[in-house]
Amino acid sequence: MKPSAANETVRAIIDASSAILLYKAGLLDAYCRMIQLLMTRSVFAEVTVPQQCGADAIGHLSGQRPGIVVLDDPRHPDCHESVADIGRLHRGERDTLLHYLNGAARFVVIDDGKAVRVCRRQDIPHINALLVPKLLYFAQRLSMDQIDHYFFRLCSLGRYSDKVVDWAKRCGASQLEFFLRQ
Repeated sequence: MKPSAANETVRAIIDASSAILLYKAGLLDAYCRMIQLLMTRSVFAEVTVPQQCGADAIGHLSGQRPGIVVLDDPRHPDCHESVADIGRLHRGERDTLLHYLNGAARFVVIDDGKAVRVCRRQDIPHINALLVPKLLYFAQRLSMDQIDHYFFRLCSLGRYSDKVVDWAKRCGASQLEFFLRQ
């Protein structure tokens, strides 16, 4: 992966569960203002099902800048080993990781446990939604009081293990620098 230029916007690609968690916590719009957030067509279809929580708001963000950029279906990259590993995922997570492998984004925001394990095996840089309040705080877009509120909110909405929550609480700016730098 090539390093980004100094004036290049950070681009991340997000899965459905992370987008819904960030929406429910009230952070999706703020995160879209910090980075360029990408979403696959299959994930967009999943999060904009009528009457689903956040469907209208997330759909509205897709038409705004800053907002969410919806990508066409991904092509399969030439790296066959990772494609086979990724191929066992559900369509939204699979398309998300294929777009990453095709160079669409610097990293992935993903909360699906099976997909996170694939990211680890394939060395795909990723974070979960629980780390977004920290990123917003380190980017000076949230106060310490706000980070605590959003962190608690995401913990109550998501299914995070004690180990994941403890690590997220302790991690500092240096551990998240890759996900912040321009």
